[in-house]
Amino acid sequence: MTTAGPMQISQEPANMAAKQECAGCKKEIGDRFMLKALEQFWHEDCLKCSCCDCRLGEVGSTLFTKANLLLCRRDYLRLFGTTGYCSACSKMIPAFEMVMRAKSNVYHLECFACQQCNHRFCVGDKFYLCENKILCEYDYEERMLFANMSYNYSALSQIKRQTQSLSDDLSSGYGSPSPSSL
Repeated sequence: MTTAGPMQISQEPANMAAKQECAGCKKEIGDRFMLKALEQFWHEDCLKCSCCDCRLGEVGSTLFTKANLLLCRRDYLRLFGTTGYCSACSKMIPAFEMVMRAKSNVYHLECFACQQCNHRFCVGDKFYLCENKILCEYDYEERMLFANMSYNYSALSQIKRQTQSLSDDLSSGYGSPSPSSL
């Protein structure tokens, strides 16, 4: 067992005519069902995690092997998984913890929120990754609006000049009709 990574576990009815030997205890399997993993047959009680002793057939259909150990997913990740750092809080994320991802960024579940207004996202919410920050739809649109305004500063100053000249024209008569228009 020197391979690393996940292996499938299947439950099969025991063939009473052809008895199988358990790969764990080397005794004959007389149970109604037996587990097949790593191309071998096992008693349900014999296929256990080397670290926490949980019955691997009960915790899922996958087991992990590395360094001659049979491991459940949690222990495999705890021992051999890679840890990372949250892109929001910069604290370590253990390898076995659930995370949220946005492109190459990884976040704790509780840190996956708008980094402007702290709104926590629910399933189906739109979010944007802008300059390596997660933003809700409202804050993203607001940021884009201000970004476009700064790029169009000359257009903005031209609008200001036009508005100023328009207000100068109206200030002379406050919109009252001129004698020539009567």
